[in-house]
Amino acid sequence: MSSEIELKLHIAERDIWRLLRLPLLHSVTLKKLPSRRLINTYYDTVDYRLRDLGIAIRLRQIGNKWLQTIKTEGRVVAGLHERPEWERETLPNTLDFSGLEDEKLKSLLEKTLDGVALRPAFVTDFTRLSRVLQLSEGTQCEFAIDRGKIFSGGNEATISELELEIIHGDPVALFDFVRALLEHINVTLAHESKAAHGFALALGTLPQPVKAKQALLDKRMSARQGFIAIAAACIQQLTANEAGCIIGKDTEFLHQLRIAIRRLRTAIRLFSDHLDDSIATPIVEELRWLGGQLGTTRDLDVFVEETLPPIMAAYPNMMGLAQIRECISALRDEANVSSRAALQSPRYQRLLLDIGAWLVSTSPLSSDIPGTDTAMMLSEFARSALKRHRKQLIRRADQLLELSAEERHRVRISGKRLRYAAEFFAPLFAAKRSKSYIQELANLQTILGVLNDTTTTKTILSQVTDEKAAEALTVVHAWVTGASHGYVAHLPQAHDRFLQQQTFW
Repeated sequence: MSSEIELKLHIAERDIWRLLRLPLLHSVTLKKLPSRRLINTYYDTVDYRLRDLGIAIRLRQIGNKWLQTIKTEGRVVAGLHERPEWERETLPNTLDFSGLEDEKLKSLLEKTLDGVALRPAFVTDFTRLSRVLQLSEGTQCEFAIDRGKIFSGGNEATISELELEIIHGDPVALFDFVRALLEHINVTLAHESKAAHGFALALGTLPQPVKAKQALLDKRMSARQGFIAIAAACIQQLTANEAGCIIGKDTEFLHQLRIAIRRLRTAIRLFSDHLDDSIATPIVEELRWLGGQLGTTRDLDVFVEETLPPIMAAYPNMMGLAQIRECISALRDEANVSSRAALQSPRYQRLLLDIGAWLVSTSPLSSDIPGTDTAMMLSEFARSALKRHRKQLIRRADQLLELSAEERHRVRISGKRLRYAAEFFAPLFAAKRSKSYIQELANLQTILGVLNDTTTTKTILSQVTDEKAAEALTVVHAWVTGASHGYVAHLPQAHDRFLQQQTFW
């Protein structure tokens, strides 16, 4: 078994020849490798059992040579793919697992297949132009440009990608090189493998919104290891929703992407005493920029898709409601253009590269900051962080009904941070107690969120200037105000239920 570590990027075909002429590329080229045509057939069962387990099996033909490769699910962080792989020569068009030395994987394949035949699922056929690059002292990579097609049945998709695979050295150098490349060529990080694209083509599946997934934490981890795992999970959620957000047909993609941004900012804040400010602060500022670019769109989405429909259903004949919807929908379309532009900008790509380099570096938490202990165990750190954020929430929520809208908003932010922290660290503690605690915290946060949306709605309505909508504006104002009063009535109970919850840490 070997471990494949590579940075994958998309590039427009029209930019490839300009890339090949770049002085930057020539300056680090150690040697050019022969061009090769690679024909790869990926196999799975008729019900895609291997795909469901994150396993990809392929036969690769290179001239008269045939290679069998098995890859299992690894991790992808900001375009950097790290996956275990098993590769061996084989006979033409022949899969043979008898020589597989990894007994655990061999047993898993036998159990999963259980006599079920494998069949071709899709084919990738592309030409690879390769070079060996010397990125820094001690760091070399293979730089490959892949151009071709993916075929499955009567469907096909284009391949136009760059791959930078570490031969030896520090993976951070890959990010440094791509950051320099971005100054000359528009490239975007690829968050899925060719196999993932092939399976999507074979199944005819479209991207689906991705909610936050639990980071794989262990009580034996240090705080440093915990931060890396949590931040990586946040980035995976962010990038998994990126394509759907750019397509713009389902507003849930943008919603989940914004959640990922907030979760990552919370993670950085949680570990701030152990982070090098010179790295963390610029990243937080860029995350704040990105969140700001998406925030207006999300607010308008909520108004158009959640706030307005029940009012229009209750008053189907009211003049002016259609004008309100038309005005706000136009504003939403403008905001959507800005949001998609931000996600397709070099600035966003640089942010992902900065985060990726940070997370794969050998010391993303500084051991040089006076008074910090990067060897602190994660469970100890989690207890301290959760206790501190719970105390802050309780202090801010004192006399909750008497607080102003701005003060309640600060309570909401504190609740959100505590909830994210509780979700981050829940695997370290008893599942039953943490689940109950997080649920009551979520209930409180939901009410505070609705009250915040009410304030946002009033700001949105101020942008409607059509005189024909005057009466309708009054009705909408009254509706959201009345709804907010109903939620305020439930606020003390939700707050009390949260306070009654026994801490799970």
